[in-house]
Order: sequence, then structure tokens, then C-alpha cells
Amino acid sequence: MKNTAIKCKTDKGKRKLKRFQAGALPLIHGIVERIGLREILYNHICCHGNEDVPAVETLILLIFNLTLGKAPLYELDQWVRSIDFRCLGIEEFRKVKFTDDRFGRALDKLYKADRASLMTDIVVRVVKLFDINLDRIHNDSTSLKAYGKIPGKTTTGLELKRGHSKDHRPDLKQLVFCLSVSSDGCVPVHHKCYAGNRTDDTTHIETWDTLQRIVSTPGFLYVGDSKLCTDDQLSYIVGKGGRAITIIPETWDEVKSFKEDLRKKRKVKEIIWRRRKPGSLNEKEYFSTFKGEYLTTKRGYKIHWIYSSEKRKRDRGIREKYLKEAEQNLTLLNARINTGKLKTKEAIQEAVGNIVHKCNIEEFFHHEIGKAKETYRVQVGRGRPGKNTKYIIRENILYTLSWMRKGEALKREANTDGVFPLLCTNNNISAKETLKAYKYQPALEKRFTQFKSIHNAAPLLFKKIERVEANMFAFFIALIIQALIERSLRKKINREKIDGLEVYPEERKTAYPTTNKVFSLFNSISTYTINQGSKIVEEFKDELTETQKTILKFLGITQDQYWESGLMTKN
Repeated sequence: MKNTAIKCKTDKGKRKLKRFQAGALPLIHGIVERIGLREILYNHICCHGNEDVPAVETLILLIFNLTLGKAPLYELDQWVRSIDFRCLGIEEFRKVKFTDDRFGRALDKLYKADRASLMTDIVVRVVKLFDINLDRIHNDSTSLKAYGKIPGKTTTGLELKRGHSKDHRPDLKQLVFCLSVSSDGCVPVHHKCYAGNRTDDTTHIETWDTLQRIVSTPGFLYVGDSKLCTDDQLSYIVGKGGRAITIIPETWDEVKSFKEDLRKKRKVKEIIWRRRKPGSLNEKEYFSTFKGEYLTTKRGYKIHWIYSSEKRKRDRGIREKYLKEAEQNLTLLNARINTGKLKTKEAIQEAVGNIVHKCNIEEFFHHEIGKAKETYRVQVGRGRPGKNTKYIIRENILYTLSWMRKGEALKREANTDGVFPLLCTNNNISAKETLKAYKYQPALEKRFTQFKSIHNAAPLLFKKIERVEANMFAFFIALIIQALIERSLRKKINREKIDGLEVYPEERKTAYPTTNKVFSLFNSISTYTINQGSKIVEEFKDELTETQKTILKFLGITQDQYWESGLMTKN
């Protein structure tokens, strides 16, 4: 929010009304102070005598801005001038000009620091102070697109490359952002950036090794998507005393064999878990497991074959969508046969094959290309036809196209709807425990959504690849801060046994407030000064609502501390 200055004519001269943003800054400052982020950063980033502002203080401001999801680097000076520095406890830097060059130089220092040790120090402090359970850790990655040319390669191997774009922008170069979070509040505990063409199936060993050093024991449960499901990665984790849960890709022989058996004969299953359907108030979904013992052919890892009622609906809906799409395209093709390039049986056959292959429904359609003869007379020679005109009979081959769905094949395929295999390297973990562990994976995907849509992690606008890597580290810290605020509020709501906080429009309550919604409640909170010349003649501030006061109370922040964060004490 920009400063606002309103000139007021009085009998004593002109006065100016200035507005400064407080907003959610004190909430972030409370977390920063509690984990001692400044102290940790100062231990890793040295100060120089010629600095009017230490690089650490500049980085702290950048982290505040990223946590709020406010402005790109080139607009940071304008944002800094709009905030009330008393809410950050650094009022002495109010008159400093925080240009994009200053932030850029601070990122250069962060890049040169030992960021691996810095990350470990931050995470270990956070885990200890907030008592975060690391018995289970989830890992996934996302791609971040970049506009413009950012050449070069960092010492860690980061460079912008074209690869599989999860932003659906294959025309742009990108980097891969790998993130690991705890199952206790989805708090980030590790991150690493890779070149844009790096695939997930090559990152898990390095990630697991780092997590083992942070957790100090290999026995934690490591959960990942199907890219974790390779023999090299799983055998490495198990060989080091670790445990892993993942979903098995459809390409594995064990999956093909089990589903083929299902197409031939139904198997007995039992319900293991019922829950409210996510995003619904009254709909339920249930999960079952197929009876029997199923192991991988190699190394004998446990396979839990799971049936989901909601996945069954999705699978049928997707297949029906592709069937209808294929039928529509075949109808359009039927109107074009015997014309242009579709005058031979081979050409028509190829066109039909392309349609069913694109929709991946080859085994569910039967088609037939028929042939008919068309005869017609053609005059021999030129001129007007008369009684002596001779004719010859010619034949023309016309093709017809017909198709129909294979009812029996579709019925057999329906037996596999809603079925998916989970692999667990520990045979003592039940199917229900394995399923619940894997079903926490979408919480990590929500962190990525937050990362891109709220924190505006992409596009990247830098001239140096080193600053890109350092900025990703600052984003990692911002994600930790947001997760800690969210976790603290949700735990307090549960402990106080209240319905929730009124963070939605029309004073609607939720027991699971997101940090973004909480921040939006504080967006308009500001302080004001009336200046006459260089002197402040009056000062006032906005009133806090009851919901805002409750949030501060739950976060251990008094109202005085909210307005004067220099008073903040470590809880």
C-alpha cells in the first residue's frame, strides 16, 4: 500500500496526513523473532564496516515482502516507504533508500553463504521451538517458468532449461523447485532448486540424505509420488534404514497383471476408511482394500491395492469424455471420406487409428470400413450426344465407415475403475495407515499453489542466475513463516474447542484458516501521522476488530506488541 499525504490548510499553515501500513507485518515479525531468524542469518552472513544497512536487515525486509506476496524486486523501495517500521522493530532504517540494487546485493551475499548449513540451522530451530513432528515427511516438486534471458549456471548446477512444464508453458525455460514438508502442519523442512530439465526420479536420494541429517534418524516415513517408485531409489532408502510410501506407475508388470485379473474376475475387498469428501459438506467417500497379500516381484515390497469411490467416478467420467470425443471426431471424419486425401481404405484406416489412439480408447471401439461400387456412363469422344453416340460404363469405389462401442470390453474395464496401488517398503504398516499417509500429499500441492499464486514465485525477473537461486531460498523461508502462522492458529482453534475464526466474507467461520485469508483481514490496518513541517503534531491508528484481536491472542502477540514490534519478546 502506498503512502498517502493529504494537505490541510489551517490557520497555523499547511499540514500533511501520512499513512503507513501495519497490516500483517507484526504477525510475520512475531514468527521471525521467535525463531531468531536475524541471529541465524547474522551467523552465516557477515557484515562489512562500510554498510549503512547490514545485508541481513535487507534480506529480512525481502522475506517480509515475499511472505505477504506483495511486490517484485523493482517495486520494493516503494513498498518499504509505505510501511510502519515500528511494526518491524527497525525504525532506525526508516530514512534509508532500499533500492532494487540494495536487495540485489543482499541476494548476492545470501548466495555466497553456506545455505545448506543455514537451512539446517533454521529448520532445526523451527522444529525444536514449535515441537514439529518429523515422523513423516512428504516430498514433491514443481516447475517455475522464467521470462527473458537469465544465462549462466550456479555452482550447485542450477540453470534455466526447457523441460516438462507444470505451468503448461513448454515455450519458456524453467527451473525445478523441490520441496519437502512435515505431516505436522505441512511446514517446509527442506528445499532444493534444480535445472529445468531435471526429472524427479533423480532427486529423491539426495533429498532423503539431507532430510536424514536434519531429522537425525533414518526411520522417518518418506512419502513421494510415482517418480520415487524406482528400484535404485527405494533400495537405497531401505538399505540406509529408511521407510518409503509411493504410488506405483501403471507401467509396472505388477499393475498390468493385477488389473488384467480384475477385468476377468472381481476380487473381494473390504472398507478400511470413510471420510467426508474434500470440499463437500455432506457427501462421503470411502476406501477399500483388496484382500490377499501382494508383493513386488523384485525385493518383495508390500503392495496395497486400494479402491476409492470418488476415483471410480472420476475414472468413468474421464473414459466417457474420451469416448464421446472420439465419436464426435469419427462423425466429422465420416462426412469427409471419399474426398481429398481420404479416397483409399488405407488413408481412412490411418485417420480412424489416429482418432482412437489420441483418445486412448482403441480397445473400446470396433469400426468397419465398407466398400461399395458406383457405376456411371461416360460418353466416348467429344461433341454433342446423338443417336449414334457410344458410351462406356465406368466404376467408382466408395467407402463407408461405421463404428460401435465394445460393450463387453467397457464392462470389463469398469472393474478397474477407482483402483490404484500403493507401495510401502515396511510390511508392518497397514493399508489404512499407508493410505492416510499418501492422502496427505495434496497438502503439499496446496503449498505449491500458494507458492505460485500468492507469493508470485514466477515469472522470475533477474539478470543473474545466482540471484534466482538465492531468491528461491528466501521464498523457502517465507513459506516456513506462512506455514507456522497457519499451524499455530489451527492448533489453537482446536485446543480452545471453538468453531473457528471469521476470516471469510459475511463473517463466516472456518476451523482451518489459511495464512493468506488471515493476512487479508489485516490489509487495511494502518497508522497515521499529521505533520506540520518536520514535526509530528498528531498521531492515530486504526481500530482492531474482535477477530483480529483473537488472532493476535492466539499467536501470542499483545496489542501493544502489534503496534510496536520492538517490544516483541520471544515466547
